[in-house]
Amino acid sequence: MANEPQSAVFTTVLWDGGSKIADFDLHLNRLKKHAKRLRITLPNNLIEMIIQQLTENNGGIQLLNITYDVAQDEIRLTPRQLPSVRNCDIHAMTLSMNYWVGEITGTKHGDWQPYLNAKTLANDNDADLALLIDEYCIIDSDRANLIVIDEDGVAYATNSKKSVEGVTQEILTSNLEKMGIPLNYGKLNERLVARCSEMIAVGVGLGCCRVVTIDGESIGHEHPVAYPNFVAYLAQHYSNSNNWVDLCELPV
Repeated sequence: MANEPQSAVFTTVLWDGGSKIADFDLHLNRLKKHAKRLRITLPNNLIEMIIQQLTENNGGIQLLNITYDVAQDEIRLTPRQLPSVRNCDIHAMTLSMNYWVGEITGTKHGDWQPYLNAKTLANDNDADLALLIDEYCIIDSDRANLIVIDEDGVAYATNSKKSVEGVTQEILTSNLEKMGIPLNYGKLNERLVARCSEMIAVGVGLGCCRVVTIDGESIGHEHPVAYPNFVAYLAQHYSNSNNWVDLCELPV
């Protein structure tokens, strides 16, 4: 039986294997916003609970899933290695979007199995990423946000409230102006995607990947312009110690 959406809220962060987490404030803010939409009351000592559960792991930079379990009133921390598919060209396939009622869709909630199933189905079909579609528009993917660059060099991101807002996407889109790339929000429909020069998938796990085929059909230009800039920007972002929070130094 699937878990109820309101049974948990979570976020997945980049972790140094010790006491430091990248962009912790952004992840914490999103966790609180999603909890509010899910009608989950987070404990006042949430940060202290995370610190208490954090144990050193000598695996180097890796992913760390931070889940608040409502029924148990506890934090679960689950580390996992960075995926082998990261910061590279990838292949995608389209699948229908799953929906939940109310404010649930678009949050990191307890009934996450449909997203995991989408990823598995994509992998079973030799694709790296599942693009989740509704009414001929890309709403989301199984674990990343999409940024589409049109032929004029303008970036587009979905305006759908059903899309899970991504921390990596927020980092990039808030700095696109500095890169000289205008940003618009709208529908990522078939026409926009078919005529795009680049489609870029961004997320904590994937990093920054260029989508080169969708359902076996090539998309985008052969020589990307925005993609290498995005990869370089994120590399610089994560190399900056100011973007890492040492949880052992936080007041609790």
